[in-house]
Amino acid sequence: MNTPCPRYAWRIAETDRVRVKELAEAIGLPPIIAQILILRGVQTPEEARRFLYPSMEHFSPPFLLTDMNTAVERITLARDRQERVLIFGDYDVDGIAATAILLSGLRRYGLTRLSHGMPLRLTEGYGLNPERVEAAHADGVSLIITVDNGISAHDAATRARELGVDLIITDHHAIENTLPEAVAVLNPKREDPTYPGYYLCGAGVAFKLACALNGTPNDLDIAALGTVADIVPLRQENRTIVSLGLRHMAKYERIGLAKLADEANISLRDISAEKICFQLGPRLNAAGRLDDGALALNLLLAEGPNEAASIARALNTANEGRRAIEHAIYEEAVEELDACFMRQHRSIVLARRGWHAGVIGIVASRLQSDYNRPAVMISIDEDGTGRGSGRGGPGFDMVEALSACQALLDRFGGHRSAAGLTIPEKNIQAFQRAFEAEALRQLGDGELIMDLPIDVIAAFSQIDSGLLKLLECLEPVGHQNPAPLFCSVGVELVPQSIRVYKERHLGMTLRQEDTLFPAIGFNMAERYYTENIPKVMDIAFTPQFNTWREETTVQLVLKDLRPA
Repeated sequence: MNTPCPRYAWRIAETDRVRVKELAEAIGLPPIIAQILILRGVQTPEEARRFLYPSMEHFSPPFLLTDMNTAVERITLARDRQERVLIFGDYDVDGIAATAILLSGLRRYGLTRLSHGMPLRLTEGYGLNPERVEAAHADGVSLIITVDNGISAHDAATRARELGVDLIITDHHAIENTLPEAVAVLNPKREDPTYPGYYLCGAGVAFKLACALNGTPNDLDIAALGTVADIVPLRQENRTIVSLGLRHMAKYERIGLAKLADEANISLRDISAEKICFQLGPRLNAAGRLDDGALALNLLLAEGPNEAASIARALNTANEGRRAIEHAIYEEAVEELDACFMRQHRSIVLARRGWHAGVIGIVASRLQSDYNRPAVMISIDEDGTGRGSGRGGPGFDMVEALSACQALLDRFGGHRSAAGLTIPEKNIQAFQRAFEAEALRQLGDGELIMDLPIDVIAAFSQIDSGLLKLLECLEPVGHQNPAPLFCSVGVELVPQSIRVYKERHLGMTLRQEDTLFPAIGFNMAERYYTENIPKVMDIAFTPQFNTWREETTVQLVLKDLRPA
């Protein structure tokens, strides 16, 4: 099993020394921090302060969202009439978080006849469908509110209108040519891109609606959970939600999340966006991927420690099962690629019976990262229906590509970087050819090399614990606010310091003049076996604190290296 080592084109950011000096002096921070802020789009000292020190005052009024007044009026009527209301969410972390936020917000507003639901990933697929509308109508529901879905539910909206069931849609996904028929449609993509909440996720939109109803924010911790897990840009309002939400999560330690953190061997007291992304998020997602996401929702709503601990254990077990399935599918995919993949290929499309439809999206993401090409994985059902999940990567628009192939698809939808599809088995080979042609059109026929955007050139002597503490002001880091990437040149490899950990990770000690640092390159061990590590090198890295046996030191996390 051989996955190609990624190749990078280093893009070292230009430095406007005058602007950097002016901003650094205005905010009282070192030029390195000012340089990074400017690269993140900060233009003025006021913008820098908002970026570094988010507060409740930075939230925009919820009624800026189109249709918010109408949505609040209809919900108020439902409260006054004591109507039965269904909140219909999604099975991923964002949808589960959005459902929990809106349940809490509606209860605070005085609604008492509430129910909630979400589709089963493996049998229903994504979003609200007519059958769910009919079932809700039979149960006496007169108002359905979607969260993190609904913007493409035209058939369900039509059926709701036929049955006299009102529909409020809260969603954040891309809008098709027309909006579904609904009383109100809350979606930040309806707004101008300058709207500060333009990139809100489903949980963020639910948070806005709850604020509009009750006048004050609630469930900031869950809003942060959904925002991080959905990998939306951590800019503007999203950054405020996550920054304040992480503080809320650490201070109040919601019982369900605390028990899940115990299962992951982490603590909420020092929670970070990274720990949500790699520890809590996958465990919450596991139930929906393998069976029913309601288990994760029950964890967020749990009030007793015994109930929360039991659910957390079940989610952890489900996640272990998910990882085993994912690993097996990934190995099968790479084995197939070993036999057929060529460098001139612009894309990857693999299909097989028996692959778990709830897990193939993660595998597609890994393949996209490993091969630096858009990847689509398709699981074929017994009835000949293929359920696919695709990941696009930099410079590639997945929705645009699927639109070009739509004659071969039953349905598709998603984001620029990630999308789902259903396709008849008989069309898969034609889809492979059509998707490859579209990838060639978008990416060109040159060698595919990933850009490595470097923020700062720094000497080892500039890196110490004081700088790292200042870098923590840039947290939370994530999509469109990545951890700062440094470059140091002419770095010497300390002789006999190279070590390989767990057959995957590469460790070494590096020296520049009189300063030494330990360095680790995650998943870089392959380079040790296939190329000569230079004795003098330039390195791209992120400096981090590392605590081992109660001793905290500075280490360099390597992203790439090359001869000096």
